[in-house]
Amino acid sequence: MTAGALVVVVASAALTGCSPAAENGPRVPHGIGPARTTTETARLLHDAEQWLLRACMRRAGFDYHPVPDDDPPSVERAFPYVLTEPAWAGAHGYGSDLERRRRDLAVRDPNRGYFASLPAGRKALALLAANGPGPDGVRAALPTGGVVRRSDRGCVSGAQRELYGDLRAWFQASTTVHALDAIRRGRVLADPRYADGVRAWARCMRESGYRYPDPARTRAAALSPATAMSPGRERALARAEVRCAERSGLSATAGRLDELHAAALRAEHHRAVAEKDRLEAAALPRARAVLGGRTEH
Repeated sequence: MTAGALVVVVASAALTGCSPAAENGPRVPHGIGPARTTTETARLLHDAEQWLLRACMRRAGFDYHPVPDDDPPSVERAFPYVLTEPAWAGAHGYGSDLERRRRDLAVRDPNRGYFASLPAGRKALALLAANGPGPDGVRAALPTGGVVRRSDRGCVSGAQRELYGDLRAWFQASTTVHALDAIRRGRVLADPRYADGVRAWARCMRESGYRYPDPARTRAAALSPATAMSPGRERALARAEVRCAERSGLSATAGRLDELHAAALRAEHHRAVAEKDRLEAAALPRARAVLGGRTEH
């Protein structure tokens, strides 16, 4: 379910560091963690945190529906470098159908409707209950420089403290590891070996009748509202991209570089990676206890 107005504020921090693949979806590129938190483990931790958040919000006098971690995957997340799966391309093209589904889920989100129904004063109190009084309780230094701050009070922080034990350590470790995924993707895209693969891919695409210089341009053309590409044309373009990714070697090159830069980042930030892995492992028994004792009322 897509997060709504309240959930965007409440749950976005709760999701920091969690990016499992959607069930039955494409293979999302690996995270940075040494154990590469499995989908099952990540979902267990996510669900437990959501139920702790629900309990806290209800104690504060507000309704909250736990948000399942089952959003349809975006093409950017599932295939950050180039489309590689023929079945996915044939079914979804570049994912415009999944984007429509995400929008539909957002409209029907019960948290969005509940938050919209609150009077202005109650909305402010709900946000205070969720997020705390101000971003001055915990801080995390980013690998790229700069600092992220957040309140150490409120239900989001309370749920994470109850689940992970050490809120400050969790906030720093999860923020760092989450940021490494974007850094890894950026390094792959900037790698000269990836650029060589893209040139070979573009030649293949031209031979197939498509004049796009790189995969980013194909998905931009397919998903731009100004282009209004039909579903059939979108899927045909996506299938051509997959074929050329295989024939040109770009698919293999991108996968190899993704692993290479992931390993380098794990080595560079091994302390944060190990700390996040340790905190998640320690949280699993608590997560199982939370979910084992949950009730719908």
